[in-house]
Amino acid sequence: MDRKQVLRIYSRFLDKNNHEKEDLIVKTLSILERLAQVVKKHPKRIAFADLNKNYTYIQLWQGISGVANKLNKEFSGKNPVLIYGANDFDMLVAMLGVNAAGQAYIPVDEHTPDSRVRLIIDSSKPVAIIVVSAKNMDDFNGKLFKGYPVFFLEDFDYQSELTTISLEEAVRGEDTNYLIYTSGTTGAPKGVEVSHQNLLSFTEWMLCDFKSIEENQVLLQAPFSFDLSIFSLYPALLSGGTLVSLSKEETSNFKKLFERLNTTEINTWISTPSFVDICLIDPSFTEKNHPKLEQFIFCGEELTVRVAGKLLEKFPNSVVWNTYGPTEATGAVTSVQVTADLLEEYQRLPIGKAKAGVEIRIHDPETKQPVSLGEQGEIVIVGDSVARGYYRNSEKTIEVFGVIDGKPAYYTGDAGRIDTTGQLLYQGRIDFQVKMNGYRIELQDIESHLSSFAAIEKAIVLPQMDYDQRVRSLIAVIVPKEEVNNEREFGKLIREGLKGKIMDYMMPARFILMEEFPLNKNGKVDRNVLTEKLIEQR
Repeated sequence: MDRKQVLRIYSRFLDKNNHEKEDLIVKTLSILERLAQVVKKHPKRIAFADLNKNYTYIQLWQGISGVANKLNKEFSGKNPVLIYGANDFDMLVAMLGVNAAGQAYIPVDEHTPDSRVRLIIDSSKPVAIIVVSAKNMDDFNGKLFKGYPVFFLEDFDYQSELTTISLEEAVRGEDTNYLIYTSGTTGAPKGVEVSHQNLLSFTEWMLCDFKSIEENQVLLQAPFSFDLSIFSLYPALLSGGTLVSLSKEETSNFKKLFERLNTTEINTWISTPSFVDICLIDPSFTEKNHPKLEQFIFCGEELTVRVAGKLLEKFPNSVVWNTYGPTEATGAVTSVQVTADLLEEYQRLPIGKAKAGVEIRIHDPETKQPVSLGEQGEIVIVGDSVARGYYRNSEKTIEVFGVIDGKPAYYTGDAGRIDTTGQLLYQGRIDFQVKMNGYRIELQDIESHLSSFAAIEKAIVLPQMDYDQRVRSLIAVIVPKEEVNNEREFGKLIREGLKGKIMDYMMPARFILMEEFPLNKNGKVDRNVLTEKLIEQR
């Protein structure tokens, strides 16, 4: 079977004309219809809180209405809209307003290098761009966003009445809800196309299977361009909760961060394990000082026994959840409650059991066939959480998406096994992808950019692990084209050159020069030997 045939089969299961799915959709309120009900019930309740201001549900809906009404006048169809900005109320309004107008949104953080923003634009070809960034607007139209209609905040009427917005054209069912761009092996980011039904299934799982808290104050730490943000965003809003947003300035400054946390009430904490590990440094981050903090939910990277143990020691009465799932499977698909007994039973924490609508399989990465219970292989996710694929990238879609037993499937590239209790155990990557501080990074993405430098012959990027076997930093090992007299200055030049090409979290911490790379018997760079050499040089 060729690739086109596989793609046609996969697409058939995502077709909006599938009658069985349409019957289900008719019986189900969309996300925005559910949000409208919350607005009517709790118009003056706080929906979004940042350091300086609180915003009510009626203010949120007025903003959504303004964006949707403007876009409905300007455009039709289902083409995506790119939204450029920070983790603030205006960006939230723009995202939901775009969905209300029937289009998918593409969240792009304002701290993204311009060259990467342009790659995302060229890949997605959005119908329009909404700028809600506080950056200098003067250069945007002529340079970064050249060739696309651009809207700014003042272009939208935020005074629309609640009754003026129609949700007839809003995203629903198998419509694409959003695109999140992840790191790609060639240096070109890939847009994961998540449907409304994917997101609705995820949100219902979060609201049903985790602790339910009345008027939930939910931490929003992750940027909207990072899919961890959907853990906070949709469950909080659809349950009438409050999103407690942290700005980049707060998350990057310990003093400001701890001041904010100690003056803010949070009931549900959602973050990467690395972020809570930083917060645990503060002696005041305890249950005594945060008595309303009832629940912790982690995803984005591995939660270690050490971090979980410290957290349970400081918050003995809180519920702690470990979850797992890639962007391609809509946030997360497994969960397990972390208890003292679980910490005693496992040296490496399990990542749980599958949510309703999803099956976890373990396949041999070479044969793509299931392995026996307990054996290690590639984690394969099957079911309603699997995204539509990579937007406008059928070749990459076919490589990792497929159909198993009539259901969409995603081959994660993660190694794992299922133990005799049914718990899924994560055991690293089978390829060259790592997670650091919650961000998924394709090492070959960075290598591609390094190889584009005239002074570099070859480049390999390796993860440096800490004592918990978690990625602490990245090391770039370089074979220069010519002899380098000053290795430190050379590294500085390469670092400066990379700043405009990659995200800051992808930047290698060290640049090491070598005359040649060790090769394996197949003539490929032996990354294991190279890693051992670096360990010996420490």
